[in-house]
Amino acid sequence: MTYLESEMRKTAMTYVCHVKSVELQISFSDLWGFICPSEPVPSVPQWPVATSRDLLVGMRADNEFVDALCSKYEV
Repeated sequence: MTYLESEMRKTAMTYVCHVKSVELQISFSDLWGFICPSEPVPSVPQWPVATSRDLLVGMRADNEFVDALCSKYEV
């Protein structure tokens, strides 16, 4: 996996975690720990959840990993 692919996957996970943490009413860092326990917790996006959801819509249109991730976590 290339560096760019790795960063894109981490970004998608961050956006999914942002959306789901608000939906589930749990902290971003707690949810990140459940989803990616071996990865350091990234910064929480400083924009509304709707923006993260919209970014995921665009990302999943061209990427099977992001599409599968969104399907798995029902985003």
